[in-house]
Amino acid sequence: MPWVNEECEGCGVCLESCPVDAIEVNNGKAIIDNATCTRCGDCFETCPLDAIRPNSENPNLRGRNNRTGRDGGGGGGGGRRDGRGRGGRRGSRRNL
Repeated sequence: MPWVNEECEGCGVCLESCPVDAIEVNNGKAIIDNATCTRCGDCFETCPLDAIRPNSENPNLRGRNNRTGRDGGGGGGGGRRDGRGRGGRRGSRRNL
């Protein structure tokens, strides 16, 4: 899902590039209708100011609904290691 950053000057170049007319200019800034947008990326490529960016670059959304989270680590193993943790056998840990 694209977003428009503060660099947008409302020039309208992106309007012409959008194949589904999902962009309008309101108060001097491009607004993208995300229900209509097909995420083709044409607006990214045509914006002369690089003001239209993917949500992965949106600072307001960082750390939300992504797999890596803030620490950059993937997964959500819940701290389980070496097969121990939920679902494991209690008291079966060997002394090494």
